[in-house]
Amino acid sequence: MNRAESKYFHAIQILEDNCTGCTACVRVCPTEAIRVRDRKAYIDPYRCVDCGNCVTVCEFHAIIPASDPLDIINNYKYRLAIISSSFFGQFSEDISYANAKEAVLRLGFNEVAEEASVTDFMIKMIREYIRENREKRPILSSNCPAVVRLIQVKFPSLLPNLFHQEAPMSILTRFLREQICQKMGLKEEEVGIFLIVPCVAHVTAVHQPEGAYKHLQDGAFSTGMIYGKVREIIKDVQNHPSDIDTYPHGLTWALSGVQAELVDADDIRALSVNGIDNVMDILSRVEDHYLDQYDYIVLRSCTNGCVGGCLNVENPFVAMSRIKKMIKEGHSADADITDLETLYRKGEFQVSPLAPRPIMELDKDIKKAIQKMKKINEFLTMLPGLNCSACGSPSCYALAEDIVLGKATLDDCVVLKRKPTDIE
Repeated sequence: MNRAESKYFHAIQILEDNCTGCTACVRVCPTEAIRVRDRKAYIDPYRCVDCGNCVTVCEFHAIIPASDPLDIINNYKYRLAIISSSFFGQFSEDISYANAKEAVLRLGFNEVAEEASVTDFMIKMIREYIRENREKRPILSSNCPAVVRLIQVKFPSLLPNLFHQEAPMSILTRFLREQICQKMGLKEEEVGIFLIVPCVAHVTAVHQPEGAYKHLQDGAFSTGMIYGKVREIIKDVQNHPSDIDTYPHGLTWALSGVQAELVDADDIRALSVNGIDNVMDILSRVEDHYLDQYDYIVLRSCTNGCVGGCLNVENPFVAMSRIKKMIKEGHSADADITDLETLYRKGEFQVSPLAPRPIMELDKDIKKAIQKMKKINEFLTMLPGLNCSACGSPSCYALAEDIVLGKATLDDCVVLKRKPTDIE
């Protein structure tokens, strides 16, 4: 397949006019998906896992996240927004939890639901799944789409270890769509369900879900975009508040470490990891069976969990502090999870097994592929081994690979160009 015709959707765009070729994005990409050639960056769609690291480090706004425009909600008779738990940490403390939620409602939605409303159900479901699958150790959380794709790309042997159930917002989508259709007498296609999300990986997951049998949501909006629109109307909401249910105790889902603490029990040992580099280190240890003593590992690609998502506006540490305050001081509305449990036992939230993502095929002919691998090693001995990324490839090995694949030349190595060489 021609990689220019990739089958993979990504919620990241490169603005070539803004790109200076600085290689900052190259150095932070965990899957070596980015290259710089002719002072312009490009992303290999097969390797990219939408972690958002490149968005965060680009000082020239050349790599930007993509999300859906808000006006797409007008295509539906009934419009529902599901808010990520991290959303409420973005506002200053003079704006109440309930007011922030109500302001979203006034953007044109008929109903606003919270990821936080199903946290208790998720903890119960995870514990039950762990106890029923004792042969798998450790079980890896699947609620971070960037981590799921990372496992597909770099750790495919661990795919059977993934928690094969829908993430919280997807569970809410399945449940609420059915409820709305029954209650309002609407067809499924007349109900639009949209996510407000903290990271590009969640936007990608909406447009191209991994393991799901169909697209569950109808669009995804960045937290930053919704935050800006909410700020425009928040004063009116504060002056004219209304009663609205909130679930502050469920906001723990946004914070790194808390999910593992909640899952942990006398017979269940859980571990929490955040930050893409730390996640990769832990997954390497899992592959080596170094962490078989754990039953469940929560993996979040963003630092501090979902509050660290690149689509958020507030500093993650400040957002975390605010959410902890909400959890401590707030009272959660009663949430009846009976129907959710019924659907779970029917297998409604199961997802299909995931397949690995092939990221490099030297050649379809195995003999030619072996020859190319030998060539890579030959070029590697010619290169300085500094892994400086000045060539536009993330490492000397990656440059050797690019040379063999015809995507670069030895002349791209700036270290070699500094001194005479007889290398052909």
